[in-house]
Amino acid sequence: MKKGNKIVIFDWGGVIEIHDNNKYNISKVIVDIMKYYNCALTDNEIIEICSKGDKLHSTFINNDEETTVTWFNEVKSKLKITCTYEEYKNAYYKYGKKIPYYKDVVEYAHNLKEKCNIGIFSNLVKLDEKRINEQVDLSMFDYAFLSYQMGYIKPNPKAYEYIEKRLKINSKEILFIDDTNVNIDEARKRKWNTCNACGYELDKIKENVEKFLKE
Repeated sequence: MKKGNKIVIFDWGGVIEIHDNNKYNISKVIVDIMKYYNCALTDNEIIEICSKGDKLHSTFINNDEETTVTWFNEVKSKLKITCTYEEYKNAYYKYGKKIPYYKDVVEYAHNLKEKCNIGIFSNLVKLDEKRINEQVDLSMFDYAFLSYQMGYIKPNPKAYEYIEKRLKINSKEILFIDDTNVNIDEARKRKWNTCNACGYELDKIKENVEKFLKE
């Protein structure tokens, strides 16, 4: 690793992407897409169908499009929508770009590159990659630990173990920023430094990062 051994790892959803029920979010993206393609179900029914099941879980831990197509075909049958997979994929990108994110957190993360390594650790499906890359420029991060590439999702201990094996450093050299207690708890069990914060708490994030880098 360059710039010494220390690394600051950012969660995506909640820390970079805004998770707020009062703002445009991934649930509203899914509902808008399905209704555009003539789904007659209610918003809650759409979310219920699209957010459960083994096939959905598989899209988070597989890096192949075939897995996503299988999930889509199952959902399409239940929702009785009229689009093809390619149309859905394009719509997912188009609507997904409307989800707001904390640009100041991205800027701060990029600026940290001069002081330490930076990474992203997130549960994502492959369809998320294009818009996220445009928003944060994944090439700016030294490491991108994305569930569909790793084969594990947070808070599965194997996801954290995967990162440790990649980094090959003492766990005390890692600072993990996440907005979810269960994800933070698993990191603490492994003796990582942690910061439980959302993207709107940038001052808190900066304070924890600066303390971590000085230790």
